[in-house]
Amino acid sequence: MERERRRYRQTDSGRRAWESRHSGLPPAYRRILTLVQDSACCDQVLDGMTDCSARQVQGWLDELETLCFIESLPFSSSGASSELPQAA
Repeated sequence: MERERRRYRQTDSGRRAWESRHSGLPPAYRRILTLVQDSACCDQVLDGMTDCSARQVQGWLDELETLCFIESLPFSSSGASSELPQAA
């Protein structure tokens, strides 16, 4: 089964954590937040993290979403992403 395609972007909390040198973000989290600043699909994030396994990157994406540093929406059936709401 093909993995679900999602589009990610930083939230305001994620942007603040990314901008702070004292946030304690692990380097991998910081790289992902850089990749999804405005919006990026999962494949773009994976392409930017070629030194890591897809499973590892997906785990980090899940953790960042749990921390509310990124938000995601599934792609629609037509292959286009659903409109992302503005971050609060």
